[in-house]
Amino acid sequence: MNQQVRVASNKEWASPFTADDFLHMLERGAFVDMRAELVRGEIEKMMPADWSHGELVIRLSGLLFPLLQAAKTMAGADVVLRVDDHTVRAFDIAVVRPGVRPQKTLAPQDVLFGIEIAESTQRRDLGEKREEYGGAGIPAYWVVDTVARVTHCFVLDASGSAYGDAIIVPFGQPMDVPGLGGQITID
Repeated sequence: MNQQVRVASNKEWASPFTADDFLHMLERGAFVDMRAELVRGEIEKMMPADWSHGELVIRLSGLLFPLLQAAKTMAGADVVLRVDDHTVRAFDIAVVRPGVRPQKTLAPQDVLFGIEIAESTQRRDLGEKREEYGGAGIPAYWVVDTVARVTHCFVLDASGSAYGDAIIVPFGQPMDVPGLGGQITID
């Protein structure tokens, strides 16, 4: 007679995805029809960017371009960033350090500063993403809040592992661009 055997549920077998797992899936085309990020081992589907978001990415890129050229560095849009072993994000705009030649995936030490455009993601961008990017040692981080029409500008504190308080710059006011030696004004 057969003995009854208890089979473990999927929940008991579950383990978080690693950044390597996620990047392998990305390279194999697993997310070709969607935007996704890996957050603490879990895949999160992201909404596609709408017109106003995309238009602001283009405008910001245009404002940054002369400063990027002068600093002999580059920026990219929707660039994959391996934050740590269980988190992979994508900045709306990432500015790399001078001399870095970006690969498919950026590491935190490659990034001079990152920008997120927040139309409906303010809580996440000002909360968990700010903590992750600061914890990874990314020198500066902006959240461009299109609803409040302000930019939250963060720089690493003295510990080098967290951001200090935000400097909040209203649209229409000039603001310093970290590491590029100039200013831009978002209208």
